[in-house]
Amino acid sequence: MRVIYVFSDSPTEWNCSEWRMHAPSDAINWNAENNPKYVGWSAKMIHITGFLDYLDTTVQNHIATADIIIVQRNIITTEAIDAMRYWIGMGKPVAIDLDDMYQRLPWSNPAHAFWIENSANLDPAPLDMLERGLQTCNALISPNRNLLKDWSHVARGYYLQNYARKEWWLHDVSRHEQKSKLGLENKIVIGWGGSVSHYDSWWGSGLRDAASQICKSYPDVVWMICGSDPRILNQLDVPTRNKYAQPGVYPEFWPNIVKTFDIGVAPLYGMYDQRRSWIKSLEYGLAGTPWIVTDGEVYSDFAKYGKLVKGGVANWYDAISSTIDNLYVLQQKSESLISHYQQYFAVNQMESFGKTYSSIIENYKADYGMLPGLHFVNWGKSDEKR
Repeated sequence: MRVIYVFSDSPTEWNCSEWRMHAPSDAINWNAENNPKYVGWSAKMIHITGFLDYLDTTVQNHIATADIIIVQRNIITTEAIDAMRYWIGMGKPVAIDLDDMYQRLPWSNPAHAFWIENSANLDPAPLDMLERGLQTCNALISPNRNLLKDWSHVARGYYLQNYARKEWWLHDVSRHEQKSKLGLENKIVIGWGGSVSHYDSWWGSGLRDAASQICKSYPDVVWMICGSDPRILNQLDVPTRNKYAQPGVYPEFWPNIVKTFDIGVAPLYGMYDQRRSWIKSLEYGLAGTPWIVTDGEVYSDFAKYGKLVKGGVANWYDAISSTIDNLYVLQQKSESLISHYQQYFAVNQMESFGKTYSSIIENYKADYGMLPGLHFVNWGKSDEKR
């Protein structure tokens, strides 16, 4: 199995490409070198800008031996669709990977202007081109079942979750050690980290108001808010002594921040948030941290290992309060489950990658009438008289 990952993130926004492209690519190559079962497998990456230059000899040498091509999200130009069509015509199945509900981005998300308002004045508009791209591709891959349902009228969907990079989670750092470095050893740290796309999550879920009530009942609680968006921390209505601003860190250092948390939270609000992936519950699990999240599709696979909240201030308060009251027992339980979560390291998920990609390839062959070494163009019924 030879896989090409076409990634879209720039170095300054590196996040989704790490989970959806880079970690799987490295996992495949590691197994190809270290696991006899996967000898002959390989994965390579190319940025979307290079993928568009599909007639370039260097680009062709990079892609031409692939068994499958997976393109991340940015199929929003005729050039991108042409590149997909070119490689499909060369006998290469092309899948699009989406992990966001671009068609329902809230106003609070900076990407709303581009996707919903078409601030770049693209013609056709980005959402129209995305749908055209999904109609053109051979498969849609997503870590969320709701997203697959959203586009099921357009593309055949495949559920493939986000899997963690093993080497980042093997640092032997204790919670006490991490808290002591920050002067928080005598505090109960409730932690969360995220991007600017989570603003509505805090306002709509009920957690923001519950946080204020929790601090009145438990004065030793500190809310550690991590990331580059200061709005969530600044608008958290708790005393200054009860909140801590953790600046953003490089991805490889993030696990040590998560290990600082006594409790991890993940609020969600609305349709857009219910199209996210299980990343936060997976990270909390790998850190041995008890977690509380909004109920729904996103965290359903891990439901029995944490607390799921229906939403509302009272529900959040009750869930956090009961966790604090039983914190030692719940932390012991969470730490005992770390080995369970470790099966979701990317290097341990080769069967998931293989099953998904093989299915896409086989369906592609069925759709296009493939025989070994031959490619037949399927003109469709409307072209039979030509």
